[in-house]
Amino acid sequence: MSTRSERSRTFLRIVAIGAGGLSLLIVLPFLSWILVAVILAYVLRPIDDRLSRRLGPGLSAGLSILGGLFLVVLPVLVVLGVAANQARQLAATFDPGDVARLDVVIAEHLGVQVDMATVHDAFSGAIKTGARGLVGNLFSIIGGLPELFLGFTVLFFVLFYLLKDGESAVEWLRAVVPIEPDVREELFEETGLLLHNSLVGTAVVAGAQAVLLGVAFLVLGLGNVVFWIVTTFIAAMVPLLGASIVWIPASIYLFVVGRPVPAVALFVFGAIAISTVDNILRPMVMRRGAQLSPVLTIIGIFGGIAVFGFVGLFIGPVVLGLTKLLIELLVREYPALTPVEGR
Repeated sequence: MSTRSERSRTFLRIVAIGAGGLSLLIVLPFLSWILVAVILAYVLRPIDDRLSRRLGPGLSAGLSILGGLFLVVLPVLVVLGVAANQARQLAATFDPGDVARLDVVIAEHLGVQVDMATVHDAFSGAIKTGARGLVGNLFSIIGGLPELFLGFTVLFFVLFYLLKDGESAVEWLRAVVPIEPDVREELFEETGLLLHNSLVGTAVVAGAQAVLLGVAFLVLGLGNVVFWIVTTFIAAMVPLLGASIVWIPASIYLFVVGRPVPAVALFVFGAIAISTVDNILRPMVMRRGAQLSPVLTIIGIFGGIAVFGFVGLFIGPVVLGLTKLLIELLVREYPALTPVEGR
């Protein structure tokens, strides 16, 4: 290679790095909105594909966005707002006498002395921290109408062009990714499976469990149902914990406050109906491949919420799963780049 060609390549690399850094600075203020657009585009893609066959790409994308706005975005915002309000009401109406009664019940039946006031303080702090992370920066955004307007503008245009020209964008990525065709196709296929399992499969199972528990709470006359539905939805997405972290303490609470029949009914319903939903529904909606370990899923969920707010609940596991996939492909396809044990 000539010296002139090497200089040209070096110059292009420097310019590309500089332009990439500036582009990152431009995108970062709207990263959460862009991630929401990506999630909505993935969810609305099947609807848009059907509409585009009859109406064309532009009109179908617009109608899909309107449908997503009224069927997904607005209901989610309303539910989060109600859940946040009920969380404040729950903290304000908490009866310290219930904690004292729980101390007595545990001591009588288990012979264990537990300072439930300390447990309550820690739990309350966790709820407040989790609520702030769950809602993310929603209210801070709403507090500034210019920022809200800009955010929704970015969301709308990114979502529109992802639906309208999403296939062209994917083909462009296929053309510019500098890896072998078979590795590239495997990367795209596994990424699609990862997105489906994280955004659709897990959310459907968690949503079904949350709705069932919400119906049970309504029947039993428990308050703040929307807050507990949202809490159950998040808990059901966490491996090993699941919705049981909500309905088991609720059953204990009903027993402590002198409602043994509803306590037993909720416990039986949770053990049979809610837990069975996971075993029946998950194999139906989950696709094979690109499965995350429980550790990565837990870190992805809580880390994603801490960084991106509510949308991080879905983005966090996807990011960690994609990172794991890239490392596995790198080790498998390019062993010369990885350290050899004993060298």
